[in-house]
Order: sequence, then C-alpha cells, then structure tokens
Amino acid sequence: MSNNRSDAPPGPQVAISQRQAAGTAGTAYAVLIVLGLVFNFIVLGLIEPDDAATTVRNIADSEALFRTGLVAFIIVLIADAVVAWGLYALFQRTSRELSAFAAWFRLLYVAIAGAALLHLLVAAKLVDGTGYTAAIEQGQRDAQVMSSLDGFLYGWRVSLVAFGVHLLLLGFVIVKSDYVPRTLGILVTLAGLGYVVSSLAGVLLPNFNRNIAVLPLAVVTVPGEFALTGWLLWRAGRETSRR
Repeated sequence: MSNNRSDAPPGPQVAISQRQAAGTAGTAYAVLIVLGLVFNFIVLGLIEPDDAATTVRNIADSEALFRTGLVAFIIVLIADAVVAWGLYALFQRTSRELSAFAAWFRLLYVAIAGAALLHLLVAAKLVDGTGYTAAIEQGQRDAQVMSSLDGFLYGWRVSLVAFGVHLLLLGFVIVKSDYVPRTLGILVTLAGLGYVVSSLAGVLLPNFNRNIAVLPLAVVTVPGEFALTGWLLWRAGRETSRR
C-alpha cells in the first residue's frame, strides 16, 4: 500500500486545504507587496547616503511617517511568515522536503530582517533626541543615526540572500509540479537569482550603489513575485468556483 499522498482519492477536505493555502498565501503576499512599497518609499526614501545631517533632518521632519513605515515593515515580516506556511501547505504534495526547506529559508529571512529592524528603532530614538540621547552632541548623534541605518541595510541585504534562496527552491518545486505553469517556476527562479546576486554584491562591494541596482533588480524580481501572487489568488478563486 502506497504512502504517497498523491495516491489518495480526492475529497472535499483536500479541495478546501488547497484553496485555503493558496488564498492565504496569495492574500498575505499582496499585503506584503503593498506595505513593502510603503516602507521603501517612506523609510528608505528619507535616507541620503553620505549626508548624515540631511538624513536626520528628513527623519525628524517626517517622524510619524518614519515610524509608520516601521510598523508597515513589521506587518510585512508577519505576512512573510504566513506566506511561508501557505506555500508549504500548497506545494508539499510535489515535494514535502523541498517545500519545507524553502519555507525555512523564508522564515530565516524573516528572522534576520527582524533583527535588522532593531537598528531602525535605535535610529528613531536617536533622532527623537529625548531622554539619554539628549546628552549626545548633535554631530555624534547624526553619525550614530547613519551607523544604525547602515546596520539595517547590511542586515537586510544578508536577509535577502536567504529570501533569494527561498525563491530559488520554490521555483524548482514549481517547475517539478504538474499543476502550476512551468513558466511561473522559471520566473520565480530568476527572481531568486536576482535577489541572491544583488544582495551578495551589496555585501562584497564596498562602493555598491543600491539606487543604481534597484531598476535591474526590479526587472528580474517583480515579474516572478507578481505572477506568483496573481496565480495564488487565481488558484484560490478557481477552487472556490468549483465548490
């Protein structure tokens, strides 16, 4: 008697499980994409490389928006954890081991990015200039803010290496599956490769310019992640229409 789950006859519980997994992952992915854009434009948009005084002034003038961006990033990380669960639940019938491996790499990304976020909270405290930070001379405080921001950016780049590996593994699982378009798997794999190469370049190259790399990275990564989100939502809707 085979223990392969794919040999089991289809039933209502399997359909509900697949629909819920796709719908949950797709919805969470859509949320994190929107809030990720908010974070990038609000928080990272305030940073002026090599200009501590201007960066601190930008954050001080938009402190409420800056903190809102931090909250958005926290929600993004929670949504990422939900996506990791949903994708594992959806693709485990193709390869339980690879799906679990991919999910763990996405959770590793969440953990590293969450740790990096602490640097932004420290930066917000320094910019606020209240309490013990008031005893720090302004020039030194500006330098410490930039150091905290750099700490976040480096931590985030390391986390994106793990995220890229997640997408590489997920793309391989999708290509292996018989119920997802192979093209989607290729796009997701390319997105993963883009994240890995770009993030490692940011770590290895001391003069790496993040702003110059944004457009090429987006060209490689956006189609895969947007297509995956759309397919997940479509899959959930299709399963619902069958009921």
